[in-house]
Amino acid sequence: MASPVICIGAALIDELYFCEGHALPGTSNPASLQRFAGGVTRNIAHHLAMLDVPVQLMAVIGDDTDGDWLYQSCKQQNIGVEAIHRVPVQTGKYAAILNRDGSMYTAACTDPCAAHLTTGYLESNAPFLQTASMIVADTNLSISSLEWIISFCRKTQIPLLVEPVSVAKAAKLSSLDLNGIYMITPNEDELSAVTGLDQSAVNDAIQTLLEQGISSCWLRKGVEGSILFKKEGSKHFPAIPLRVTDSTGAGDAALAGWVAARYHGMNEENCIKAGHVMAHEVLQVPGAVIPNITYQLLKELLLKYYPNE
Repeated sequence: MASPVICIGAALIDELYFCEGHALPGTSNPASLQRFAGGVTRNIAHHLAMLDVPVQLMAVIGDDTDGDWLYQSCKQQNIGVEAIHRVPVQTGKYAAILNRDGSMYTAACTDPCAAHLTTGYLESNAPFLQTASMIVADTNLSISSLEWIISFCRKTQIPLLVEPVSVAKAAKLSSLDLNGIYMITPNEDELSAVTGLDQSAVNDAIQTLLEQGISSCWLRKGVEGSILFKKEGSKHFPAIPLRVTDSTGAGDAALAGWVAARYHGMNEENCIKAGHVMAHEVLQVPGAVIPNITYQLLKELLLKYYPNE
């Protein structure tokens, strides 16, 4: 059996409220509701399964009706569920309020399960983790669990990719030894939270991460595209123009595109482009997962959007 990519972090229920107009504060906004299986690493795992990558999800979900639905959804999507842990609390939920143009007005997340993804749980699964070809972790993990998985990957030399998730959660990394992370994928706000440096000092912040031992920083810049920073230098990748339907999950899809392309042997530059293609596609559909995406379709879309490269 091929070595899997193991995704560690949040598996949630996503509730997305699409406002009929521009969302207004302090009042009720007419909206429609759509419900999806969500959570940063679960979203990544879902896309990887669709992109012909063997994937296992290490997450904690509640022993409730929502948890049953989420667990069965993962199984149906060919996500490995051997390391999913069920606990007697409510399954976490993410709720977002979106403007009519698909941009996020605000969001909130509650995840009582996160406290149960402990260092003890990770330690007990160390032999399982050693089977990974790559590990993807999000900062929904506790500081101690993040510290454990970074140390584990440093010792085993398994490539570790870290998705910072949000400004508040990215700040968990600020006190840790980051040597052992292969790539981190912040936006500018999250970069500032990780390094403690002002947003105006992007180059200094990047240099700080590289000096700490992180091999690559893939900086997300929204409509301006992204920049890949390495010790050898940097390269800017413009965004593919589009009209946004729903901003949920763009970063998750981009990271899944990078991992799938790397798993299937693409070079580093095409891995970034695959990430841009995945973000472009997910921004045009409701929810955080692209319906019917396959690795073959991803390759065709790469040729469509980057025809001369």
